[in-house]
Amino acid sequence: MIILKDILKIYKTGDVELRALSGINLKIEDGEFVAIMGPSGSGKSTMMNILGCLDTVTSGEYLLDDLNINHAREDELAEIRNQKIGFVFQSFNLLSRTTALENVELPMLYNGIGARERRIRATNALTAVGLSSRLHHKPNELSGGQQQRVAIARSLVNNPVILMADEPTGNLDSKSSIEVMNIFQQLNTLGITIVLVTHEPDIAQYSKRIIHFKDGSIDRDEIVKNRSIAEGEPLNLNINWRSEVAS
Repeated sequence: MIILKDILKIYKTGDVELRALSGINLKIEDGEFVAIMGPSGSGKSTMMNILGCLDTVTSGEYLLDDLNINHAREDELAEIRNQKIGFVFQSFNLLSRTTALENVELPMLYNGIGARERRIRATNALTAVGLSSRLHHKPNELSGGQQQRVAIARSLVNNPVILMADEPTGNLDSKSSIEVMNIFQQLNTLGITIVLVTHEPDIAQYSKRIIHFKDGSIDRDEIVKNRSIAEGEPLNLNINWRSEVAS
């Protein structure tokens, strides 16, 4: 799914250069659940931005689902972000004046999907994450955990090949964090590749592999032993988001 070869990322401010990533070589297979950890300034956020096609490398090669990202134009990168990658952020990034259903429909607008199809897919995705009774609620009428579920539903509707989650439990209490990790684990069971950035060791334990960053390099890359399993009710995550199922 992901191949990184000799990735270098340098930020320049005037004559000053900051080497954020130095010689990163990494492979993430289809269907993996990987956590990225490291202290502030270690390069983990820069790594997530590059993996999510939100930033470009200074040198090196990045292949995502057999696509060479280095040669992609900005419009092509935008299409890749919209069609191949689902994003989940710490701050939820929901539009405050629109309902859960309308928030989940938003990514499909850029794909030219018709109104009826958008509504069906969004309803299916929200139902899958346990929010069928909250379709018409606005973010301020939802708990933090429910808002993050809306964000997860939104990340799914374009059928991405990979989910990028940046501190998805950072604003949640312990109970809501476990509920969110339960959803991620179930999604991963369905074969969806997940890359999770977190500073919380207990959250990283829900993944299958942890990559530790330090000073812009990979310090350790280890398989999770004694993996935590997030308990919770099974969700209807085997649902097809498209209208064939709803019809």
